[in-house]
Amino acid sequence: MTDLFISYASEDRHVAERLAVRLAADGWEVFWDRQIAAGAQWNAEIQRNLHDARCVVVLWSAASKKSFWVKGEAADSFETNRYFPVLIDTAGPPRLFEHVQAMSLARWVEHCDSRELDDVRSAISSRIGQLPMYGNLEKVAEGEPVTSAHLHLIHSCWRVDKRTSFGLMPYQIHLIVYGHRTALSRVALVEYRLPGYPQDHECQVGGPRERLFELKELANGFSIAQAHVRLRSQPNGHPTVLRLSRLINMSESGPRLDQDFIRRARYDLPAY
Repeated sequence: MTDLFISYASEDRHVAERLAVRLAADGWEVFWDRQIAAGAQWNAEIQRNLHDARCVVVLWSAASKKSFWVKGEAADSFETNRYFPVLIDTAGPPRLFEHVQAMSLARWVEHCDSRELDDVRSAISSRIGQLPMYGNLEKVAEGEPVTSAHLHLIHSCWRVDKRTSFGLMPYQIHLIVYGHRTALSRVALVEYRLPGYPQDHECQVGGPRERLFELKELANGFSIAQAHVRLRSQPNGHPTVLRLSRLINMSESGPRLDQDFIRRARYDLPAY
């Protein structure tokens, strides 16, 4: 099965190729139409890989928002809960998809901003990767750096239909960074962020237990969550702040993490 299918307009082929090479280097099986073998039936091969892919990365641009094929691939992946929108310029998606929050790679495309690429890679990993079970969390040896392989951003959400001064807020969400105690012992501070959310809801500092965000109303329930994790005792040359990202489909309710903490505490695995 293909891990990632990249949907793009022919004018953006150079961007799709750069991204495909970078994502493939992370170990994912990536399909983009340059890979179709000679003699294969072009449309049948694309459709097979589109339907088999675990996640469809749609590159929105001034060109792709006019493309019949890209819009069709986006619609197919949206209906099957595999849609992952990425902006590669400032044009934005077509009107049909404006309600779904997208991640941006525009600065990476123009200026090779590695932070944007790291955020997208982290969000893709959280979307299609399998989080370790509690007993298999990766340990950090003394003197080694803490990386995104050691800490994970997880969530749960449920419907509350609460009315606030911002209007109806139908969902409530828990965001938690967790990992093995050897990694969490190196965490100095966690700042949770929800880009684009109402004032006083877009950023919140974590604590020794879970913290809550209440989300604004979203027509189809997609959102991007981030955690900026400040670390202590990192070796020289390694970042002291990790940026974890997660693309959330609000229809994925998940466990109630406040209850899940009780079970985790029994195994001495705290979380922020």
